[in-house]
Amino acid sequence: MKKALIAASIVGAAAAGVIIYLTRKNGGMQRLLDGAEATADDARRMANRHLRKTQKKINAMVSETME
Repeated sequence: MKKALIAASIVGAAAAGVIIYLTRKNGGMQRLLDGAEATADDARRMANRHLRKTQKKINAMVSETME
């Protein structure tokens, strides 16, 4: 238990250090946010494509069933 608490403290301190470093560095946080935005946009495009394919499959199944 004591080792887990020490490890969690070290990880928390490292994360805080990274956050402080990125906020003070010129444009570091903005670059990080831009990367997150690009990743979210890619995920949105992938989800939309998947939903369109699913809708086409559903329409095909319904039309086969109705015949």
